[in-house]
Amino acid sequence: MSSHPDKHIREAIDFAESLGWTFEKSGPRAHSFGILYCPHNERGACRIVVYSTPKTPFLHAQRITRAVNKCPHGEEQNG
Repeated sequence: MSSHPDKHIREAIDFAESLGWTFEKSGPRAHSFGILYCPHNERGACRIVVYSTPKTPFLHAQRITRAVNKCPHGEEQNG
């Protein structure tokens, strides 16, 4: 469960986690809020940087959701 201050980004992180992605929150001095890692636990796995204060939070949430849906490693686990 993410504790991001923006509702849309929080929902995008929760969506990714429901598909098996893991979220690692950044430290207190980092520029990003955290990183999402795809379920493919090998070299070359997808990752998405989640920003703390993006210029347009709604669009950033859409980009996160789109990247999760386009991850080629999700298809491997279903097949």
